[in-house]
Amino acid sequence: MPAIRRPEESGPPENFYDRREARKYTSSSRIIRVQAEIADRCIELLNLEPGARKLVLDVGCGSGLSGAALERAGHAWIGCDVSREMLTIASERAAREEDEDEDED
Repeated sequence: MPAIRRPEESGPPENFYDRREARKYTSSSRIIRVQAEIADRCIELLNLEPGARKLVLDVGCGSGLSGAALERAGHAWIGCDVSREMLTIASERAAREEDEDEDED
């Protein structure tokens, strides 16, 4: 059985993670669930002091799904990613969530 190749192995990230693919990735309920599970496990492995807000660098943050888990756990985060489109989606999500928080006040 041949090995499964990852799309990002075929060239620059913009070849695969264009705007359409970045949006599709971020809206997939399966991806959202898996990312939440992985992020929760990573938070557990970081063994952060309970109740202490920490600043976490999320390398390969994609559209910010893992960052959302960090926020739910009470932490701040900074993300970086090779895909400009994924970062755009992350920025849009953050702005939308900020607007929703302001509406609740």
